Amino acid sequence: MLSRSLFRSTTFFSHGSCSRRAFSTSHLGPNHDLLQMLSQNLERENTSPNRNGYKVRAFARAIEAIGTLEEPVRDVAQVKKLKGVGVGIRNRIDAFLSGKDYDPEAVINPPEGVSKSKARGSSDPETKRKNMITRSLQSVSAIGPRTAKVLVDAGCTSIGDLKKPKFFDMLSPSQQIGARYHGHLERPVERSQAELLAKFISENISSKFDVELVGSYRRGARSFLSVDIMLTHPSHVHVPTPPSKNGSVAQGISRTPFHTSSRKLREVQDSLLLRDVVFPLESRGLIAETLSPGSKKWQGVIRLPERTVDGTWEERSQRIERIREQQGLYIRLDLNLAPVKSKGAALLALTGDKVFNIDIRTKAAQLGLLLDEFGLWRWTSDPSLPADAEEGYWTFVEGESEDAVLRELGMNYVEPIKRNFAYLSNSDLDTPTVKKRG
Repeated sequence: MLSRSLFRSTTFFSHGSCSRRAFSTSHLGPNHDLLQMLSQNLERENTSPNRNGYKVRAFARAIEAIGTLEEPVRDVAQVKKLKGVGVGIRNRIDAFLSGKDYDPEAVINPPEGVSKSKARGSSDPETKRKNMITRSLQSVSAIGPRTAKVLVDAGCTSIGDLKKPKFFDMLSPSQQIGARYHGHLERPVERSQAELLAKFISENISSKFDVELVGSYRRGARSFLSVDIMLTHPSHVHVPTPPSKNGSVAQGISRTPFHTSSRKLREVQDSLLLRDVVFPLESRGLIAETLSPGSKKWQGVIRLPERTVDGTWEERSQRIERIREQQGLYIRLDLNLAPVKSKGAALLALTGDKVFNIDIRTKAAQLGLLLDEFGLWRWTSDPSLPADAEEGYWTFVEGESEDAVLRELGMNYVEPIKRNFAYLSNSDLDTPTVKKRG
């Protein structure tokens, strides 16, 4: 059944006396890789024994500023005038965009005879041209700095060149899909289109599934670059426990929800998600390409279903033929299957945004708990065993509702449209995030 909880459309929220556009560190945003790099730096600093609150806030401000951009950052000059992006972070961004490892010493203390400006990058016109092409190629889904550099060194001069056999054959299957549908995947998806897609899915799989739009949609964004859906089914009840890791509560603070490393073909094909959701949708002419199949998460490209003039869905044969001819509008879709008992924890993980999730998972770790997409956990060890023994087990604390999970963390409910950096900074990153519902 399609979820009736359709949140109001808004892309702005209050922060002090000003309004700012909501942003996302979703892997589908135009600056996903860049925001992910900054988020990882923020996480490392926030969980470091020598945590520097100033650096944490600096990374968070930069993530907020860059997250508002609707165009991909291909040159550090694009962020120079952004409020909240300081010199140190600009140097990190410059190194990232150039496909180099960031070395603060190389900038602070460049080799003798080399100016600091030249230490950050060559002024040679040919080098600048290649860097510009490298950054442009990174706007294609799944192409990162290293692959882009290899392509440029091989003679690729534009995104259009990627379709030439010489360069197309250099790409991985997921990168080939990104190149094939690049023009479509760059276009923003409207809320009404996401709702249309969710309705089509709910009408073409078993009515026992609950279909709920999450991600940027649930956070109230007016448009976004992908659609994220959470599915629950009354028969899907198994809640996997975290790996033991000797009871470490810091594991997986920024991991992708429902990602699994399992590549056993039979296990994936026999899963409820593929058998009862993906395969039926594929046979009904919705799915164009699969990027990543999994027993709990499926990622791919779909063709947005269309209605005829009388309001009915177009014929299945028409949808399949139009996919074959690559006609229509194509969208990136993530399907996530959550256990019923984990619905609240899964909603938190899949709604985001990433900075908010890192914050609440860090709070859980500070309380000696582990929070993942399946629930809130407490490690129990046998007191008769040595302190460094691996023997022990995870106890499920809470997971069925967002309210209950946040309450266990000493927090009140946070509305989805407030789950972003501006809310956290207004609450002070150095103190628990507590707000009243409503």
